[in-house]
Amino acid sequence: MTRAALMVAIVAGLSSPVLAADRLTDRDVKGLITRIEQGRDKFDDELDGKLKDSVLRQPTGEVNVKDVLNDFQKSIDRVEERLNPEYAASAEVATLLRRASGIDAFFRQQPPGTKGESEWNRLASDLKVLAVAYGADFPLSADATVRRIGDGELVTAVSQVAATSDQLKKSLDNDLKKDPAVSKEARQAAIAESEQLTKDAKALRDRVKDAKPSSAEASKLLAQASKVQGFVASHQVPASAAAWKATAGHVQVVATAYGTPWPR
Repeated sequence: MTRAALMVAIVAGLSSPVLAADRLTDRDVKGLITRIEQGRDKFDDELDGKLKDSVLRQPTGEVNVKDVLNDFQKSIDRVEERLNPEYAASAEVATLLRRASGIDAFFRQQPPGTKGESEWNRLASDLKVLAVAYGADFPLSADATVRRIGDGELVTAVSQVAATSDQLKKSLDNDLKKDPAVSKEARQAAIAESEQLTKDAKALRDRVKDAKPSSAEASKLLAQASKVQGFVASHQVPASAAAWKATAGHVQVVATAYGTPWPR
């Protein structure tokens, strides 16, 4: 197989994942939660006292609007307490968004121009951003999945991509040496693709560790992973296929963290 033919095999039928927007870092999410808390306070201050004392009918029963607002505040406090680099607080954010969705449904039933409407609209826009960061939408649907890959989990996954792709390079070298149809040049080209994946993973890891925007690095990694996957799938390389399976699992975590489908 010539090098040109090898490269055609690698890229044939593959598209490069392009990320629409960067992910929010843990620091970004914390800042967003602070903004939501401030927005909640402004909304509470503007809301008419009679409306606060009204009853909100929920599937679980009737509750006072004031109690709902207090529970919403508790949910915000809980997220602030639990969110850290090793825990993305997905369950806590889900509770926050569900309680906020109940308030949103109630408030949308009020007449236009109700006191606090502008404050709620501002707050709802921040809640939408939070929901998107956790792979959902706001208002939250009953069956929505709320899940975010935190910075610590992402760094671990990317580090594993770097480590397992380095092992993959060795497996490819051994597998392709056994195939007389693969020239030395073609084998070296395949190994170079795996080496590039390792480099891309390390570059992304460093950006995430430093809490810097990293969508371009993630897009580059996912595109390179698609190339390597295409080569492994189109050749008889049993040891490399097993090594790639481990790498692919970690790549999938990266794709999930950036909200992009992979493989494409």
